[in-house]
Amino acid sequence: MKRLGLVFVFLVAIPVVFGLLMKQVPPAFIGVKQINIGGAGIVPVDYPTGFHLGVTGYHKWYFLPRKTHFLHFSDSRATSRAKFGRSTSIEDWNEPLSLRTTDNNLVDVEISIPYRIKEGGAHQIVQDGYLLSYRELVRGRVQGVLRAELAKLTSEDLQGTDARISRCKETLPVLNKSLADFNVVAEDILIRRIGFQPQYEEKLQEKQYLRQKANLDSALTLQAEEEKKTNLIERQIQAAELELTQNWEKKFQEETSRYQILVATIKAEAEVYSAKTRAEGEAEKVILEANGQLAVEKADALRNELRTAALSAEGGDTLLALEAAANLNMPSVVLDSQNPAVPMILDLERMVQLLVGSGK
Repeated sequence: MKRLGLVFVFLVAIPVVFGLLMKQVPPAFIGVKQINIGGAGIVPVDYPTGFHLGVTGYHKWYFLPRKTHFLHFSDSRATSRAKFGRSTSIEDWNEPLSLRTTDNNLVDVEISIPYRIKEGGAHQIVQDGYLLSYRELVRGRVQGVLRAELAKLTSEDLQGTDARISRCKETLPVLNKSLADFNVVAEDILIRRIGFQPQYEEKLQEKQYLRQKANLDSALTLQAEEEKKTNLIERQIQAAELELTQNWEKKFQEETSRYQILVATIKAEAEVYSAKTRAEGEAEKVILEANGQLAVEKADALRNELRTAALSAEGGDTLLALEAAANLNMPSVVLDSQNPAVPMILDLERMVQLLVGSGK
């Protein structure tokens, strides 16, 4: 039982002792520790989220937001909520800033300034006694710097985005130099809206209308000039297209004519060659026929000459008689056998002499 009692006491004592000796810094906060005994004061360390040594009664803790703070000068619905005390610890809503430009115009400017506590600066804020007032001090310092720096713009500058952005970039280093006294640093300057006095707004709207009308007229002029250029280009393209078409048609006709002439020339040359070749062939044919006829006639003459020579030689009579007998075509021969002048059929010599003669 004693052991169980000791265990129970031990288990109960551990959390109690831990709670008396340790302190938790919540998430998104910076812890600042103060020593109450001995006059040491604020410990020069910014404690991050987590558990840290903190003896109850000996140490005192302060917590500052680690998140980015927002300082708004805006006439929005959030401003109305801020007027009823509903702003958070990192947001501060205020009325728009009233500025007088260099050209003596009153203007209301809605601005938002995001800023944060510097690294290692939280304990210094507590040390300087600004724990509860640093937001008001930052607000007052920002108002003074912005009124001094943004008032360097003219009404025309405020209407131009580039001029506003340039002025904000130039103002940011000046603002951070001034906020260094409170150990905070601004991240940016955001101009949300600009509002002039009603009379100036009417003039500004009229001027803006005239400017827009001038821009419209300029745009219409540019449009007309571009249309003119476009029409000119279209006509040039059409003329170039027509010229190219005519050139191609001319080339086509020239090539067609050239090929027609070439074809006609080839046909004429072919006809001339055909006629020439045919005439040469006919002439050669006539010559060959004449030469052939001459050769035949020469052969006939030679044959007759040889025949005459053969017939004039010895035995020619006999040859003539044989040819005559061979060429003799008598269907029938009637001889009077009672005539003593008629030779006997068996007497061939006398029969030949009777029929073809003696040849002497």
